[in-house]
Amino acid sequence: MKRKIALAISLIFLVMVLMVSGCVMNIDVPGSTPVDWLLQAVDGQARVIIGFSGLPDKALIKAFGGEIYAEFGFIKALSAKIPVEAIDGLLRNPHVLYIEPNIELYALEEQYLWGMDRVFGDESFVFPTWDISTGEGVKVAILDTGIDESHPDLAGRVAGGEDFTGIGSYSDDNGHGTHVSGTVAAIYSNNIGAYGVAPSASLYAVKVLSSSGSGTLDWIIAGIQWAIDNDIDIINMSLGTSINTQSLEDACNAAYEAGILIVAAAGNSGNKPGNRNTVEYPGGYASVIAVAASDSNDARATFSSTGPDVELIAPGVSILSTVPGGGYAYYSGTSMASPHVAGVAALVLSANSTLTNVQVRSILQGTAENLGLKMEHQGYGLVRADLAVQAASGSTPPDPDPDPEPGKITVSSISYSLSRNAKHIYISVQLEPVVASASVAIAVYLNGGSSPYYTGTITSDTAGIAKFTVVNAPSGTYSTVVTDVTAAGYTWDGKFPDNSYEKK
Repeated sequence: MKRKIALAISLIFLVMVLMVSGCVMNIDVPGSTPVDWLLQAVDGQARVIIGFSGLPDKALIKAFGGEIYAEFGFIKALSAKIPVEAIDGLLRNPHVLYIEPNIELYALEEQYLWGMDRVFGDESFVFPTWDISTGEGVKVAILDTGIDESHPDLAGRVAGGEDFTGIGSYSDDNGHGTHVSGTVAAIYSNNIGAYGVAPSASLYAVKVLSSSGSGTLDWIIAGIQWAIDNDIDIINMSLGTSINTQSLEDACNAAYEAGILIVAAAGNSGNKPGNRNTVEYPGGYASVIAVAASDSNDARATFSSTGPDVELIAPGVSILSTVPGGGYAYYSGTSMASPHVAGVAALVLSANSTLTNVQVRSILQGTAENLGLKMEHQGYGLVRADLAVQAASGSTPPDPDPDPEPGKITVSSISYSLSRNAKHIYISVQLEPVVASASVAIAVYLNGGSSPYYTGTITSDTAGIAKFTVVNAPSGTYSTVVTDVTAAGYTWDGKFPDNSYEKK
């Protein structure tokens, strides 16, 4: 609390200096310090998100001269405009947990000019996967700039939506949301323009970004709440910010706990070697699938953000899709990669409607194609619609190169790594020989306990690796026991290496 108060006092001084000099703080300046972006103050007023330990105290906010803009019933927070000089007093109140800037999030699109064929396993636009599933019955909310529902390739695909930007309509006045929507569910029966991954899925236009391609934090949170209230199955957020906020994480967690699968762009802040942790939020949260971008050569797009929170990779360079006015355009960015994953998730859920969001996520992970890139660049690998749908429907693809003689399979290594925020432990179990689609079960023990702290079963990827995530792992010593490995044509030798990992 002392730290919060000290920070608030410093902010008040900074804001006063800026007001005297005739400046307005800009939260979007690259390289800005936390003090620079924490408050966006105009005439001594700051737009903020206030979190409470219990029900939001509206009377308290009004007593300090604040104006309430939005209340969020699914998280203990509200959006308000408050005088800068009120921040110190509000932070002293024991019921106030945090005060965050009502930051702006931006559509993650690179403005320069392939992907369906690759996502469907090079089926060359014949797409036999569609014989199993086309996404019918699945509700996908596009939290973006809106959707042009009059586009010929989106006709009948937009089932509803809501505007949170104040223009009174969820129509797309930017183009980004329509392009993202086309990748998810553009129809194919008219034989023109672009195709969507799940052409029978129902789209919901949740407009949380303005014509400029940006939107405030409270708009995004309100959009997530709308998705929960309207029983949405999948949320796509091709947007992000480098700023980690508790309110947005709480909103994403609430949606995930409500059974919604959340897919988001990883961000466009990567560098050529990809040696920095640059995944943006909400992609960086454990409840969200962060999607990186690949090019037509299966390389990571140089702009694509990197880090341990990257979960999947999908085509994101020169992607043809729908734009307002009935047209088509090539866009690049992790914004274009994310809807490929959202579309595949819709196919999976349509193929097997009994699956939970956690199970759909596991299938996407277990059937992803390892591109031979660093885990921080590709996560589990390239999303594969054909393999994921086969796994969900129970069908088995033909083995193009069957092993003529069944053999032994062993666990050659067990490795550990931490998430970006050090909350989660990633466990990788390597099989030898390399066997894809093997079922690997583990039990993880904490501090030598007699009962497992975590258990899980994951399908190995094309590199023979089964990847597990222990969410919100406390400090201590972890040891992993492999309890079962099953693979067609193989028998497990029952052995695994001794291992342990200390999380401080």
